[in-house]
Amino acid sequence: MGMTREKEWQATVRKASILLESGDWAAAAKMYRQSLESAGDVSELYAGLGEALAEGGKLQQAVDAYRTALKLDPEDLESLFALGDLLFELDEDEQAFECYRRLISHPEEAGEALARMALVHAGREEYPQALDLLEQARKADPESAFVLNGLGDVYAALGQREKALEAFEKAFQLDPEDPHILLHLGDLRHDMGSTAEAEQFYRQALDLQEDLPEVHLALGHLMLDQEQPRKALEHYRRFLSLEKDQDSHDLIKEVAAVVEGLEAELGRPPRK
Repeated sequence: MGMTREKEWQATVRKASILLESGDWAAAAKMYRQSLESAGDVSELYAGLGEALAEGGKLQQAVDAYRTALKLDPEDLESLFALGDLLFELDEDEQAFECYRRLISHPEEAGEALARMALVHAGREEYPQALDLLEQARKADPESAFVLNGLGDVYAALGQREKALEAFEKAFQLDPEDPHILLHLGDLRHDMGSTAEAEQFYRQALDLQEDLPEVHLALGHLMLDQEQPRKALEHYRRFLSLEKDQDSHDLIKEVAAVVEGLEAELGRPPRK
């Protein structure tokens, strides 16, 4: 490949990344496809196309793009992780396991790969297997916030709240900029009845990333529990404006019904 053509597709990757950050996945995908037509088979372009398609919810097309990227560059570990995650979302668990097993042979990726295998087992409620893999992951990468967060998730699912809290707090110490860890801390504190702490964690998460629908949903629930329906309504509406996951269709319908009920209630004149 000539130097000029290489510079051209590298420029495409940079421009498409900016489009993705702005939320315009369709324009990014179009740019990647156009660049592939002119540059030919370039693994980085297929990987970028996969990322854009995944962002747009085109999961099977994203899988195909990542598979092509990996045929061109079998050592593209980032694409291998992404492919495994997409296959997990598509309920192709065994194929996801295959991706993660390939990553375990790379010492620097083993901890995260083991943790992701554990999350697949946890999704199937196979908690003993999940815990075993997470302990292996901790040995492989004891300073991984991702591993500790996964461990907290499993302990929380098992009802072992103190162990879950310890794992989440350690994860937070390692990565205080991850809003999902703060969300999990908030959820756990809410379950434990510490509503003030829960709200603090949720708002910290929004300070880091304001457009996380799951945090607005959690705050909606919390505000409703605290008998603050107007604030609950505000967060439920924000959730509905942000949530685009096709798998959340039933949840969106449920929240929409709650919003409709709150609007009707708050629209009534005060009782005498």
